Amino acid sequence: MATNPHNRKQRGRRAASSVSLNKNALWTALVFALIGAALALYSTNMTFQIATQGVVEASGCSLSDLVNCDVAAASSYANMFGIPVAWWGFLFYVFAALGALLGATGSKGSGAAPLIAAGLLLSFGAVLFTFVKAYHLYQLGVVCLVCIGMYVANFGTAISLGLGIGYAPQRWGAFVRDYIQAATGNRASLGFNPSLAMTAVAVVVVFGIGYAGALNYQKDITGTNDFDMSSALEAHFRQTPRDIQIPEEAAVWGNPEADIVLVEFADFQCPACRISAFHLRPALFEYRDEVQLRFMNFPLDMHQYAEIAARASVCAAREVDFWEFHDRVFEDQVQLNPRLFTRIAEDMGLEPRAFAECVVSEEVGRRVESDRDHGREIGVNATPTLYINGRKVAHWNNTAFIHEVIKRERG
Repeated sequence: MATNPHNRKQRGRRAASSVSLNKNALWTALVFALIGAALALYSTNMTFQIATQGVVEASGCSLSDLVNCDVAAASSYANMFGIPVAWWGFLFYVFAALGALLGATGSKGSGAAPLIAAGLLLSFGAVLFTFVKAYHLYQLGVVCLVCIGMYVANFGTAISLGLGIGYAPQRWGAFVRDYIQAATGNRASLGFNPSLAMTAVAVVVVFGIGYAGALNYQKDITGTNDFDMSSALEAHFRQTPRDIQIPEEAAVWGNPEADIVLVEFADFQCPACRISAFHLRPALFEYRDEVQLRFMNFPLDMHQYAEIAARASVCAAREVDFWEFHDRVFEDQVQLNPRLFTRIAEDMGLEPRAFAECVVSEEVGRRVESDRDHGREIGVNATPTLYINGRKVAHWNNTAFIHEVIKRERG
């Protein structure tokens, strides 16, 4: 018997409005999305801050070398398409929260179903991305508590959104199938019209505007609005490498046997060197087994305490951890004076009189002068000056540029 087309249309209308939303599950999804959004904003701010200031002080979620969010935020894994990965997470949480809120509060919840479904599809991507980011943390060798919080929010949002439109985790495969069928004209299985055009507009608005805003903001705060990466790399590798003679006792960070050698000439009273001091090593952390960073003193005549600070660093390096002394001097750079060096040395367990005698010794003075003379020989005339395998780095404060140079040096 022939089927009346009018009847088919009527059934199609009933199917399109037959979805029943679970408002409790949607409220739960909203909570997970808001928690994720808060953590993502915190992580985004941390990434921006490290990009501009380095890691001057450990953040609230960096409790040790192992439990360390700063390392994660300073690594190349922290950015995707030129902006923080955490910001992409924030945009996802905003989209998911919007769908969950409309569904949980609407008198006719089915009107929000297309946004909820789109949020669920995006959450599948977030869940898969969770495993990628977890592997990145494994490679870095750190535990990032904020990152783990976002991973939990990803799973919680996905599960709750799915339950909100009647798809428990074991039916996620069926949801993808039903969504594809509904998108191609068969809406009976899904139970509602996915409204692809409206959904696409919502996705473009949230993610497009969010991406453009974050990209412009990042360029503004890092001063890279007109930065051309490919041209900068071409200019860098066009240089003839310099033969830098590094003293055996020059302080080293990373792997002392590594083939990629970074040499920094710095002045403890130089404000730009303070930026470099808290920027460079966090940016290099993921390559710590493949690079060695060597510190060379280059005190400038214009700085009253630069010479004695350099001498103090040489003396400290012979007895205690140079990099701890280095960081503490730069932390208190505005208070730079001989008493500061003595106090830091004493705090680190050095005997004050022996330390003072070392600082004024002729041998240490010759060592500092040797660093400075060699710097002048290879063209150092300002601080900080950084070389990677003998090539001068023009953009020492651009983390992405440093990473690209190292990747190319790795071959």
